[in-house]
Amino acid sequence: MKRHILIATLALMALTATAQHDEQVTVEGKYRPKVNKVNKLQLTPETPQPSYAYPSTEVNPKETKQKFALDLEKIAPTGFAAKKDQLVTPTQNFLMAGLGTRLSPVFLYKHNSMLTKTLGLGVGIKHNSSWLNIKDYAPSSYMNNAFDVNLTTSKFDGIQLDGGVFYKNDMYHYYGVNLAEMPLTDEQIELYCPRQTYNTIGGHLGIASTSTRVGELNHSGGLDYQYTFDRFASQEHYAGLDYGLGYAQNWWGDKDHPQKVGLDLGFQYVGFSANEDTENRIFFKVNPFFEMKDEFYRLHLGVRMDGATTITEDDKFLAVRPDVSGSLFILNKKLEFYAGLNGGKKMLRFGEIVEENPFFAYIHFPNHSFDVFRSQNVKLGFEGGVRTNIAEIVDLHLGVRYRHTENDPFYVLEYEYVDNEWVGNKFALLYYETKLVTVMADIRVKMRNSLTADLGFAYNSCKPTFEEYAWYRPTTEGKLKLTYTFNDDLSFNASFLYQGGRYALVRGDDDTNWLGWIPERIKDVFDLSLGADYKVNDQITAFALLDNVAHQKYQLYYNYPVTGIQFFAGVKLRF
Repeated sequence: MKRHILIATLALMALTATAQHDEQVTVEGKYRPKVNKVNKLQLTPETPQPSYAYPSTEVNPKETKQKFALDLEKIAPTGFAAKKDQLVTPTQNFLMAGLGTRLSPVFLYKHNSMLTKTLGLGVGIKHNSSWLNIKDYAPSSYMNNAFDVNLTTSKFDGIQLDGGVFYKNDMYHYYGVNLAEMPLTDEQIELYCPRQTYNTIGGHLGIASTSTRVGELNHSGGLDYQYTFDRFASQEHYAGLDYGLGYAQNWWGDKDHPQKVGLDLGFQYVGFSANEDTENRIFFKVNPFFEMKDEFYRLHLGVRMDGATTITEDDKFLAVRPDVSGSLFILNKKLEFYAGLNGGKKMLRFGEIVEENPFFAYIHFPNHSFDVFRSQNVKLGFEGGVRTNIAEIVDLHLGVRYRHTENDPFYVLEYEYVDNEWVGNKFALLYYETKLVTVMADIRVKMRNSLTADLGFAYNSCKPTFEEYAWYRPTTEGKLKLTYTFNDDLSFNASFLYQGGRYALVRGDDDTNWLGWIPERIKDVFDLSLGADYKVNDQITAFALLDNVAHQKYQLYYNYPVTGIQFFAGVKLRF
C-alpha cells in the first residue's frame, strides 16, 4: 500500500500554479449560517478586512451538538466554484430572530463597522434553546449562548493587527435514559442524569505584514487563549502560538511566478485538571517548506517536525512527517490532478471534545496513569484526486484519502449500576491504531442562476486494531442541497443528510453476556429539511423552515436521540 501511494505521489509531482479564486466560507457557530463570498488573497490589504462577514438568507437553527455537517475535506475546484454567485450587500447590522416548536427561540445578531479609516469593529450575539421539554427518551432541554467582539486595525506601517474576545455558555439536560424502559425517581435522575453546563472564555490576537511584494520578508502570527470548565470540576487552560515567515524571489523563470521559502512554527500549552488529577502538556511544531509554481503546475515541498512532553513518559515524542503536495493543470486549467503526502501529531483537548460530544465525562480511576487525553498521531497520510469544471455549470471533485493513525480516539459508553440495572448515560474515550481509506465525490451544478444543486458522497473504510467496528463513525455519508430562486423575492431550499453503517459498543443484556460488551448497529440517519425565504423589501426577509420532515429520531450517540420534526419561522433584518 505504501509503495503504491509513493508511486502515485511521485507520478503527480510535476504539479502547479493555482489560479486566484473566490471561495464560499461559513461562519462557525450554533447555526452555521452561510456568509458572503470573500476573496482570500489580498495583494495590497492596506485597510483592515471587516471583522465579520454577513450571513445570507440561509437558516439552520439546529443545535450543533445534536446535528452533524458532512465534511468531505474537499478543496475548491480549479475552475470557479460559485463563479456566478451574487454577493451579499454589506450592511452594518444583521439580525435574525425566529421561534420554533417547543417555543424554541433562535436569535443571531451581527454588527460590523469602521470606527475610523483604519479601525474596524465586529460584535456578535447568538442564542438557541428549548423552552419546552423534549420527550424523546426523557424530558430534556438545551441552551446555547455566545457573545464575541473583534477589532481589526492597519494603523501601523506595513502591519495589520486583529484581536477579539468571546464567551460561550452551553447547557444540556439530555438524560441518556429511556424512562419508559427504566423508570427513575426525581432523586435518581438528579444523581445519575445530571444537568451539564460548559462555559468557555477566550481571546485571540493576530499580526500580519500587509506587503506581499517579491523580495520582501512577509510574516503572520496569532496568539490564542481558551479556558473551558463544566459543572463537575473539570477545567482546561489552553494557549496556542502560531507564527509563519515567508520569502519570495525570482530565482529562475518568469517574474509572474516567483519561488518561495518559508517556515511555520507552532507552540501549544494545555493544562487540564479534574477531581484529583492534573496534567500539563506542551506541544511544538516546526515546518520548513519550499514552493514553486508555473502556468501548469504547483509544487510544495516541506517537512513537519512535531514534539511534545507530558507528565507521562509514554506521551513524550519527537516525530518527523512529510509535507509534500502538488497539482498538475491541463486543458487551460479546467482539469486538475493533485496529490500529497502528510502526517503529524495533534493534542486532543477537553474543550474540543465536549464541542463534538457534550455527553463526554472525565472518569477518575484511582492509582491509574492519567492519559485520558493523548496525542493523535497521523503516521502517514495520503490524498489524491481530480477536480474539473464542465461547461461552466458543473464543478466535479473525485478524491481518495488514506490515514494511518496512532491513538485515534473513539467514544464508548460508561455505565453506572442503578437499582440492579446498568445505566449508560455518559461517554469516555478509547484509543486505537487505525487505517482509514475514504473515497469521495463532490458535485456542484448551477443552472441559469436560479437552481443550484450540491451533492456529496463519501465511503469510509476504517479498521481499528483489536476491534471489529469504528465506533460511531459512518461507513457511508451523503448530502444533497438544492436552492431554487423563483423570483427576486421568493426562494426555496431543501437539504438531505445521510449516514449509514454506524455501530456503538454497548453492554450485553442477556443472561450469558450481561457483563460483556457487544457491538450494536445504530439506526441510519435520514434527515430532510425544507425551507423558504420571502423578501419583503431590501431590509426585511421572512423565513420558514421545516426540519427533519420524516420525524427520524436517529441517534448520533447511543441513548441520545435527536429531536424529531420541528417548524421554525421568523424574520431577518439588514440595517
